[in-house]
Parts: sequence; structure tokens; C-alpha cells
Amino acid sequence: MSSSSEYKPETPLEGEIIEALTKIISKEGRKQPTFIRIQLQFPKANRAFEKVKKVFRDLDLDSDNSLSFEEINEAVETLGGTATEEELRALFETADADGSGDIDFKEFVLFICVCSLLGHLKEDDSNLNTAFTCVVDAFSVFDLNNDGVIMFAELDEAMDGTGGKDVMVARMKEMDKDDDGYVTFPEFLIAFMSWVGSDDDSDEDE
Repeated sequence: MSSSSEYKPETPLEGEIIEALTKIISKEGRKQPTFIRIQLQFPKANRAFEKVKKVFRDLDLDSDNSLSFEEINEAVETLGGTATEEELRALFETADADGSGDIDFKEFVLFICVCSLLGHLKEDDSNLNTAFTCVVDAFSVFDLNNDGVIMFAELDEAMDGTGGKDVMVARMKEMDKDDDGYVTFPEFLIAFMSWVGSDDDSDEDE
């Protein structure tokens, strides 16, 4: 296995995300979690995502299960965000995974997590922090090179002894939309929410 990936960020923002992730994952003194430990955190992460879903519903003023850029702009101001409109536009386009021009709940979580990752939001929401920490820890389990992206070549070691390699490889291939052998943090986060049981089509309240 190579010591580092040869992945090249497609946008400056993607490069910032990778750099921020690398700093967190490589922080001195940080204890690297195991995949089994991450799985035990799934229920806790799901509860945190459900709390964030309530925030999404409050922001969705027209109740169409999506947020426009204008609604997101107002939301960031409400949450004490510091990003410029240009930065928000780039973040919005990154979160809008399906290119619809609006973002659904899972894309909203991605937007908020990336905003937090890059320091554009206050770090005083315990629910968001719980979910964010869990997904970064999960990502780091597979990013063995600590370079901010997951390579398929890293899966052998990451899944060693867990008995779930074949399933994980299949899931990684589903996330790898451009079939280049890499999974980025945005791709991983969207899939992670499904793994922990968070469903954006659910209308049930806690």
C-alpha cells in the first residue's frame, strides 16, 4: 500500500476540507478508534442527527423538505456563522450532491458539518458536535494514510478481522460516483447517515 494517495482536489474548497480533516485526524495525542467502537456509537450518532433534523424542519419555512440557498443563508446567520456569501455559495454547491439547486436533510447535515469543519460556525451545539465527531472518527478508520480521502487500497487493513470487508467494499463502490478509486468526506458523510439509520424521508418527531 502506498504511503499517501495521489488524489487531486477538484476544487479549492475540497482542498480546504481535506486539509482540515487531516489536521483533526493527525492531531497529536488523538486516539484512533476501531471500526467496532464506531459501530457502537451508531445509535448515539443517530439520535444526534434526529435533533439536527428538527433544526432543518424549523428552517424549512415552506415545508417542501428542502432548503434553498436563501434559506441556508438566513440559517447560517441564525446559527452565528461567519462565512461570506461567496464562501456559502461554494459550500452550498458542494452539499448539493444531486445538483438540484436545493438541499435535502442529508445534504443539509453535510453543509453544516463542512461549515463546522472549516470554522464557519460556532461550536456550541452539542448534538451537531456529537454527530460530527462520530462521522469524522468513522472516516478516519478507513483513511489509514491520514490524507483526507479514502482509497480502496486502504480497506484491506481497515477491515482486517471484522468480517465485513466485502460489504464495505460494495458500499465504497456505491459512494465512488466517478469510479476513480477514492471516496471523499462529503461522499462518505451522506452514506454514513444511512448506516446509522438516519432517514431524511421520515416524518416522525422525537
